[in-house]
Amino acid sequence: MKEVIVEFQKIVPEGKSLGKFNGKVVFAYGILPYEKARVRIIKEKKNYLEAELCEIIEKSKDRIDIKEDHYLSCSPWQGFNYEKQIEIKENLLKEIYFQYLRKEIEINDFEKAKKIFGYRTKIEFSFLKEDKIYLAFYKRGSNVEKIKLENGCILGSEKMNLASLKIVERLNNINFPFKDLKGFMIRESKRFNKRLGVLFLLNKNMPKIDLVENLDGLILVYSFEKSPAFVFTEILNKIGDEFLKEKILDLEIYYGPESFFQNNIDLFEKVLIDIKNNCDKVNKIVELYSGVGSIILNLKDYSKKIYGVEIVKEACDFAQINAEMNNIKNFKIINLAAEKLDFEFLKNTNILVLDPPRTGLHKKVINLILSSLPQKIIYLSCNPITQARDYSLLKEKYKIKFLKGYDFYPNTPHMESLLILERI
Repeated sequence: MKEVIVEFQKIVPEGKSLGKFNGKVVFAYGILPYEKARVRIIKEKKNYLEAELCEIIEKSKDRIDIKEDHYLSCSPWQGFNYEKQIEIKENLLKEIYFQYLRKEIEINDFEKAKKIFGYRTKIEFSFLKEDKIYLAFYKRGSNVEKIKLENGCILGSEKMNLASLKIVERLNNINFPFKDLKGFMIRESKRFNKRLGVLFLLNKNMPKIDLVENLDGLILVYSFEKSPAFVFTEILNKIGDEFLKEKILDLEIYYGPESFFQNNIDLFEKVLIDIKNNCDKVNKIVELYSGVGSIILNLKDYSKKIYGVEIVKEACDFAQINAEMNNIKNFKIINLAAEKLDFEFLKNTNILVLDPPRTGLHKKVINLILSSLPQKIIYLSCNPITQARDYSLLKEKYKIKFLKGYDFYPNTPHMESLLILERI
């Protein structure tokens, strides 16, 4: 593929760097504004080019040394000074809201991370076969080409990496067929120093494998070949611990291998404190996309009744367990997709809490909000682009009281944002 030299001017809201070559816009990851770089064109569209970084030719003063060769696949901002990362993200959050609202929005703050490596509570590895089996990541932008990981990934802790590498060593020692492997997921409880691994297999031929050092539980899963990488089709075996628990403020929260859980515990607690500081005591709080209850259960003292709505059955089961284990009596969990709720359920809701996936709110949820009109909306998002889009559909009925960013994902383009709305 053709290699060209491009000077990049800015970073766009999706986290890519933008430059121009022969009149066409060029997008690539991992390049600071005003750096000149040699890039390889990997995709050519009518109006733009997509490229991958080969070499920085003229460096920004904000560039620092990278710590691992595969950084473009996992943390493409790893070569950026951390203070510069925060500056860029704060400006991007403002830009995203300006694009949707066509006016400047004040950001209350942008909270930096306590740790910029080793912070993740979950890492998903693929596998690669050369002389033996290795852990791998897919190359950014490809669903075919992989990059070998000899040491794991430094976004996870040392113990997460050691346990993952040990699993691969065992697979090699027993000559387990590479064709039967799909992926390996490892999750970590930061406060209790426990780790749970899930080995995804392409058929029901189970390896003769047991727990390894630094791993407290191992689940073997058959995952249908044509499903996305980390989908549970059938659990084949469980060894050791089957779930994890985490300390979140004053609660102990349990969660299973299929449940969503936040990836940066320190900053998630900061979010919860900000949410609580913006809550009054009311009669009814509802959270949609509530997972195992990490947010809604922390609001137990702010309402007579608190409700969680969650589509994943396992997460609902753990939410109920978490309420019981923490002696929370005023909670009810509903196993249902948020878009399938009816108006009567949200009627008379004082505070509506939202923590949707990256795709944001379903149009039916927007319509449900506009018909029920909760007094206050607390909207936590891992994708400010869809959050700002959703607010643009609510702005005739709600005004912004609070907007803050949090660097849940240092060294990556991703961020978390908390939006608090009050009814006009």
